Amino acid sequence: YLFDASATTVRSTTGQLVTSKGPTSTESISWPSRFGGTYYIDMNGATDVEGDYRLTVQTIPDPTPPLASMALANGRAATNQLTVPVALTASDDLSGVTEMALSEDGATYTDWQAFQRSTSWTFSPGDGQRTLWAKVRNGVGLESVAAMANVTIDTDRPSAIDFAPAPGSSVVGLRPRFTITFDEPMDPTTWNDLGLIVQSANGGLVLGDYAYDSAARVGSFVPSAALQPGAPYIVTVGNVRDIAGNAVSFPGSWSVTPLVPTALVVRAGSSVVARGGSVRVALTLTGAPLPASVEALSATASSTAFVPFATISTDDGDASLLVTPASNTTYRFLYAGAFGIAPAQVDVPVLVRRSVALLGRSSTVVSTAKVGRSVTLVAVIGPAKAGVSVSFRLYRFDAARRTWIYAGSRGRGTDASGRASYAWVPASAGSWYWRAAVASTVDFANNMSPVYRWSDSR
Repeated sequence: YLFDASATTVRSTTGQLVTSKGPTSTESISWPSRFGGTYYIDMNGATDVEGDYRLTVQTIPDPTPPLASMALANGRAATNQLTVPVALTASDDLSGVTEMALSEDGATYTDWQAFQRSTSWTFSPGDGQRTLWAKVRNGVGLESVAAMANVTIDTDRPSAIDFAPAPGSSVVGLRPRFTITFDEPMDPTTWNDLGLIVQSANGGLVLGDYAYDSAARVGSFVPSAALQPGAPYIVTVGNVRDIAGNAVSFPGSWSVTPLVPTALVVRAGSSVVARGGSVRVALTLTGAPLPASVEALSATASSTAFVPFATISTDDGDASLLVTPASNTTYRFLYAGAFGIAPAQVDVPVLVRRSVALLGRSSTVVSTAKVGRSVTLVAVIGPAKAGVSVSFRLYRFDAARRTWIYAGSRGRGTDASGRASYAWVPASAGSWYWRAAVASTVDFANNMSPVYRWSDSR
């Protein structure tokens, strides 16, 4: 038994500081003293067995202050409460940790009070990041370096800002992926615990798998079993909370209707045809009940409005259509869908090459010309249009290398009759050929004329 100077008898607890009363023959006690003084020690062997007793007393100086660390709000980065839990961790290698003091500004601390591992602190009103400082003191009065911890006070409710599938929409697939995007980080545990509630029209709960992407602030839900096609399902955001504990603002409930997926595959025999040419378009429809109808529409490059021009019956899912575009045209094939069956749409562009040729010349006949005498070349495009760029391209035959060499080009624009002309004066004898190339426009693709050969002499 250890007593301080106020004790007058060992038969009273007055002045008693610490005891060790175990059922062993070896007991020990320790007491930190800040200022020294007079102490009384009573050693009592409460037994009728005679024997020897040994008492060893040692005083040890303690020069080392304690260490402290702190966590706020149970380690959460944010809270919606002004009063937050405070967890203090402190240690001292000799005298023990006996007292603590807290401060909201790091300068003015509370009075020293008995050390507690768990306590609380009430911050002043208002949202934002808050800081708390704490220091502890050991049994001989040495203070620790102040520990510091931050927490954000957040009392604003989060909001759901994006929904997929969109409220009131139909979604292709019987196990669609539902996603909700939030305007701030959410607590994943609240999302994974019925953060999204999907119910059938009769109120039955749809079970599924939940996931939360912290970086994107997106919660997702995928039903574990296929939904009923064509049946509306009611979707509601559950008791989802942000990391501060604020419940999301209730956006209301909405419906989503799952549809059986369909696929429409369309293949054009060629994506580019000559003016006046035709192309066959083959299509395959799967996933839809047969027989089914596919509507064909078209829109020229200069008009964005699609106009229906044919209805195709697909008794076995396969069909084809021969089209003859007059200019660059996009063909749209549309399956309208049915109850519980998703629609399908495919656009196929077909480009039309404008015709171009040299007027009065034959690509099968070699024309003759004299060096130094002018030859007029006239290119004609169809359909005729003024202002279309035409390039006259010249090539000469290199006898030494026995190959045709590009010898330059001359650009001209067409007149209202679709003609462009160029005067060529051969500079040397030899074999030459010309080609005319017409540039692409909104309505037509580019094109190249046949080869027109010349033999020039002096």
